[in-house]
Amino acid sequence: MPTHTTSRDAFKPPHCPNPDCLFHLESTAWRFKRAGFYHREARPHRIQRYRCSHCRRAFSSQTFSPTYWLRRPDLLEPVFRAEVAGSGHRQIARQFGVVHATIQRLVDRLGRHCLLLHELSRKKARAQLAHEPLIMDGLGTFAGGQYWPLELTGLIGAASYYSHDFVVTERRRGGTMTELQKKRRAAYEQKLGRPDPKALTRDVLELLRTNLPAAVPIELHTDEKSEYRTALKRLHHPELAHETTHSKAPRTAKNPLFAINAHHMFVRHSGANHKRETVAFSKRIQAVIHRHAIFQVWRNLVKAASERQPEKGTPAQRLGITRVRWSIGRVLKARLFPTRIEIPERVRQSYRGAFMSRFMRRERVHGLRRAY
Repeated sequence: MPTHTTSRDAFKPPHCPNPDCLFHLESTAWRFKRAGFYHREARPHRIQRYRCSHCRRAFSSQTFSPTYWLRRPDLLEPVFRAEVAGSGHRQIARQFGVVHATIQRLVDRLGRHCLLLHELSRKKARAQLAHEPLIMDGLGTFAGGQYWPLELTGLIGAASYYSHDFVVTERRRGGTMTELQKKRRAAYEQKLGRPDPKALTRDVLELLRTNLPAAVPIELHTDEKSEYRTALKRLHHPELAHETTHSKAPRTAKNPLFAINAHHMFVRHSGANHKRETVAFSKRIQAVIHRHAIFQVWRNLVKAASERQPEKGTPAQRLGITRVRWSIGRVLKARLFPTRIEIPERVRQSYRGAFMSRFMRRERVHGLRRAY
């Protein structure tokens, strides 16, 4: 992370930030020049400028910081902490004396940052998949209103509790409804369309293909959901052993799905948007993805896997991805560039905000140059 000091030896740009530059991906033999300073209201007030000697693009030390182009860089870490502490966005806004939109923009930035940070560990996590069973299950939630339910399907390590990945799928509202509620659902679906009934199978299949190496023996535990069986048949994984557990089995430590049941319980505990009977529910599908990306990084790298035995480390330590427990400051140490990281197309779309909510008007994809 750039230290943003005026010392000539304190910070060295790691690469050219211009994605079209030859030295954006490979910085060997890259040359740059210092090009003065600029001043800003937030601390530190004096920021060093640079210029790439190859593409002539100007940039600064702040270009490599996660607080790049923020008027309130001091809020980034506190908002991260509040996100995983069960606070709603308006509560956070009142706490720091800012408007709700400011918190929403910071959360979107944090979500995009955490999506990229998680991808840096994907190869290491895939290499450890044969060392423990995997558990897959979905958490029921909604965005925009209870007429638009979602299923948040995750893939968790049974022993490490490491969250490998997740997908968010639109579902059709079911369960017991009054006649008035059925009429409202029909009116919404006539106007806005009906969620694809095969979407969960498709998303689960993509989740498995992204995370399960073909030549590695895998032990996978799920409940008896028919979409999982269909997706696994289409996966054609020769080394995969699939075990099922009834969803109504007691959710004790002896349950084979205990790790993901505990994970979902902690998701509801730590995220205000997933609490039952809440007014802090997410208003967009993309907001669900961003907030869960933040939770996933915090759960894997920062939070101890066990409250009673924190000395056993975080899920990432248990899986062998990291040696030490990360701090939130380390999570937000440096800006990550999507053009320098190999990411699946689904994650790329999540980063761009391409998962549109059919019930939202004038929703835009993320195309801002300054807000990475």
